[in-house]
Amino acid sequence: MKKSESKTPKETPEQELKRLRKENKKLRSKKEADKAEIRRLKKELKKKDEPTLTLTEEQRKYLSNLFPDIDSLFS
Repeated sequence: MKKSESKTPKETPEQELKRLRKENKKLRSKKEADKAEIRRLKKELKKKDEPTLTLTEEQRKYLSNLFPDIDSLFS
């Protein structure tokens, strides 16, 4: 039995290295983009997790009497 010869030419080591470097570069840029997206989503999630309080004007007056420097938080 004869061994069938492959009709597709094999890559030379230099060509393979070039191809792999190019592929590696693409994967690195995708990884960085994914990391940036994760950071953005974490910030967005953190913003949504913050509890918000609604105070009436009367409550604000009482708080400012008790803690004079608290007015800076409501500006």
